[in-house]
Order: sequence, then C-alpha cells, then structure tokens
Amino acid sequence: MEYKYQLNKIQELNIGSGQSYRGDCIFCLNRNTLSVRNDNGSLSWNCFHANCTAKGYLNTGSTVDDLQNFLHSKIKTNHDISFTVPKEFVTVYGNNKARKYIDEYGIENSDARVMYDVKQDRVVFLVENNGQVVGAIGRGLSDNVKPKWYKYNTPLAPFIVGTNKYVGVVVEDCVSACKVALANLTGIALMGTVLPEEYIVPIVDKVDRCFVCLDKDATEKSFKIRDALSYHIPSYVEMIDKDLKYYSVDELKEWGEKICKKIGQ
Repeated sequence: MEYKYQLNKIQELNIGSGQSYRGDCIFCLNRNTLSVRNDNGSLSWNCFHANCTAKGYLNTGSTVDDLQNFLHSKIKTNHDISFTVPKEFVTVYGNNKARKYIDEYGIENSDARVMYDVKQDRVVFLVENNGQVVGAIGRGLSDNVKPKWYKYNTPLAPFIVGTNKYVGVVVEDCVSACKVALANLTGIALMGTVLPEEYIVPIVDKVDRCFVCLDKDATEKSFKIRDALSYHIPSYVEMIDKDLKYYSVDELKEWGEKICKKIGQ
C-alpha cells in the first residue's frame, strides 16, 4: 500500500498533538484494529489485522510535500554520485581464481555485473543505482588480501540484483544476494548487519516488500532493519537455518515459494 496514500488518509482523521485513536481501520475496514498516535512530535499508525499492511510514521513537523521532496532529493543525491570503473577491473573470465569463485557458488547466471580487480586480487560486484554505477564491492581471493570484503567509493546504495519488483530479500553479502536472484527474487546485500539510512530509498524504489534474512546471531538487528523498512514498505523477518549462499538453486526456489505464500504472492 503506497505510503503517501496512507499518510493522506491518516491526516484526514485530524488526530491532534498529544491525541490518539483506536478504532475501525480506514484501509481494510476491520473493526477496532487501527491505532494512531500523534505524540512527541511524531505521527504513527498501525493496523493490527493480519491481512492489512497499513503502517507508517512521520515527523509531524513535516508536510506530505516536504516528505516527497526529501525522498526525491535522496534519490537525486544517490543518482548524482558517479563512479568511474578503474582500469584494473577486467573480465572475471580471464582469471582462474575469480572464475573458480564464481563457479563455487554457481552465481554466473545471476545478472549481477561481476569483474576482477587485478591490482587487489578481488572478485568485484558493481553497485548500481537508477542505472548508474555508483560503486563496487570486492571479495579478496586469498587469505593475505585484507580486508576480506572491500567497498570502492562507499556507495550510497546497497548491492541489488534481480528484477522481482514485488519481493526483495535483505541479506548480508553480495554472493547471497546473487543466489536469491537465481530464485527469481530480488537480492539486496547490506554488506553487514546494519541498514544505513541512505539505503532505504534505493530499496523501496526497487521492491514493494522485503524479507530480512540475516544470520541467526544477528536476530536483534534483523528486527531493527525490519522496523526501519516497515515505515515505507511491508517488511518481515525470516529466520534461516544456514547462509543463503550455501543453498542450491532448487532449494532457494523452494524456499522462495514458501515465503511468497506467506504474503499471498
């Protein structure tokens, strides 16, 4: 459900500062499932019905137009940051170690733009935003290459691969994102367990909803990421038994079908 539409409908309720509302949902029409609060300088709302995706938040000092201008400025900022692909980046097929790494995880057909950095001895995943290369993330191919993962240009967008606009899967690394894409979903790699604020706009611009699938030892962070994304798109935490990069494509497709059924996709 579009955020701006929700916000307009919530503002029609005219909940004053310091007031709250609990009653029938104006979106799904279920009885006594909608909660709205205008408190401490923020307007928040949530429908507790299982089949309703109404949920959001706004600093009440901002208008709808202010919010839209902010989002568009964020998109423009990300789009304007250019990155020149270094001459050291060459085709991955010209290096045996790089080719072996790609083959090991079976990600050669994931549609990701993957190269090899001859200077740093890394497999490199190009990061794109709005069709423009804004950075890259490299994986060292030997133990003496430090750090293991390296960001070129510190891109203001996550590594995203896949064309499924309905369902995205947030994971920790680029290889896992590529494997997710092979399961016909969109993979989103944070390169860690924290969601930078500047990543939110590129994510919500790409997919309508997200599953957060980090390792079990990052469960608390998974829920924090879900909460941050839930203000913009429906988001869920999906616990995984092992890192998605180690799933076979068939296992991933079966897993993808299972999580899509949860949201009726």
